[in-house]
Amino acid sequence: MTNVLVSRSWIWQIVGFSLGVWLLWTVLQGAAQAGDFSALRDADPMLLVLMLVLSLASSVCNAALFTLVSRPLQHQPSLSLQRMVPLNFSCGALNYAPFRLGALTRVAWHIRVDGMNASRVSALMAMAGGWYLLVGLTAFGAFWLRPSADWGTLGLGLLLLPAGWALGRMGIAKLPGGLFREARPMLNNPRASLECAGLRILDLMCFTGRLLVGARILNIELGLAEGVLLAVVATFASLVPFGRLGFREAGVAGAAGAIGSIDPGLRDQLSLLDSAAEAAAYVPLGLVLSVLWLRPHFKRVQSKSC
Repeated sequence: MTNVLVSRSWIWQIVGFSLGVWLLWTVLQGAAQAGDFSALRDADPMLLVLMLVLSLASSVCNAALFTLVSRPLQHQPSLSLQRMVPLNFSCGALNYAPFRLGALTRVAWHIRVDGMNASRVSALMAMAGGWYLLVGLTAFGAFWLRPSADWGTLGLGLLLLPAGWALGRMGIAKLPGGLFREARPMLNNPRASLECAGLRILDLMCFTGRLLVGARILNIELGLAEGVLLAVVATFASLVPFGRLGFREAGVAGAAGAIGSIDPGLRDQLSLLDSAAEAAAYVPLGLVLSVLWLRPHFKRVQSKSC
């Protein structure tokens, strides 16, 4: 029975990754059909650097989120920011590979290097993912209900965030006993919750800023509310379990098309430019860290266990 489930999982991963490649190809075709890449060729180098910096900052925010989520856990000092930053870059680069290799690497790291059990790792991943969903849905709801991007939008978001957090706590309380037992310290720590919310908001601002800068490069009129909505779509599409490739590009391009005022070719170019800026930050540095930092840590742990 287990072998059958594993085989089906591999089949779904192959199908999902193939779908992602096809989606990426359609976005590339759409961008190519626009035929005009003059805005990209004439782009201000400082704007491109700014997109890269925002991508780096987003990765650091994500790494810090894992550190803060784990802070209430006792006897778990290994999830320091100094270790989570290189781990996050390595996993981010590996997530471009099939089978969500980066997520599998993170799980293996927490079990083998940090010495966590499966329940604690599951709770940690669930809490980190939960903050992604909570802040993303809050921002989406606030800007959807009040797209004017004013103080009223901010107030609406501040009302939706604690309401969503309370609903999330109720949902997590229904998790299996082991998972809830591990997640309870994270849920019951107000300071960690506030810090995690702040980090996710900062991360979303990095996503939004990168899209707005990309829109400026391509001479696309994109308002703050529209930028936030696209950033939420980009964040959620990045969590697709079949891999990072293709789904986010298609999601951002499709959401930009739903706005209605963006040329089809330009919306595809915006999606690809945004993804390229993130890949430029993650892939080279992440692969180097995977070889020079991640792999030696795994080998050191393996040698100690022998």
